[in-house]
Amino acid sequence: MKAGGALDNRITGLVESARLGNADAFGELYEIYRKEMYAYACSITGDSFAAEDAVSEAVVSAFKQIKNLRDVASFKGWLFRILHAESCKQFNARMSHMTLEEGAPVTEQSGGGGIDNLELSLELKSALKVLTPEEKEIVMLKTMGEYTSKEISEITGLNHATVRSKLSRALAKLRAELENNGKGGGNNG
Repeated sequence: MKAGGALDNRITGLVESARLGNADAFGELYEIYRKEMYAYACSITGDSFAAEDAVSEAVVSAFKQIKNLRDVASFKGWLFRILHAESCKQFNARMSHMTLEEGAPVTEQSGGGGIDNLELSLELKSALKVLTPEEKEIVMLKTMGEYTSKEISEITGLNHATVRSKLSRALAKLRAELENNGKGGGNNG
């Protein structure tokens, strides 16, 4: 969601009030960002239940820490850094309990598409293995979360130019891997 004008002023007021301990103001902030937070958590965890858990944990953590937020204008980036950490925890916990080779169920909640979507999903998951965790995060934020490179910079704490260059390199790696049908560097087992 692009903030601007009156919404920026409203968010600033809510953040200032929440920093003073106003739970209702924090609740309003949650309502403003909850869909975006959930989409972001889904893009990292790959699972709707893990995403819900990550959002819940991040909201509790942010509420406890908001009094320490120094710059009101950086609220969204700060909130999403907390969510990022929680989403990574959920993802790592989920991955430690299941692997594709063990026949783990596909938890994507798509609107259908059958075996073609499953094959595409598996091919894409295989291709993503050529990326570093940081590159994967940037690609997911850009493609799934539809964030700008500036927003990704705020969320990850990376320099804006670094985000753009890493995104460009990561997309080139993915393109090459997909053109090779997953035979050129993915981990096959």
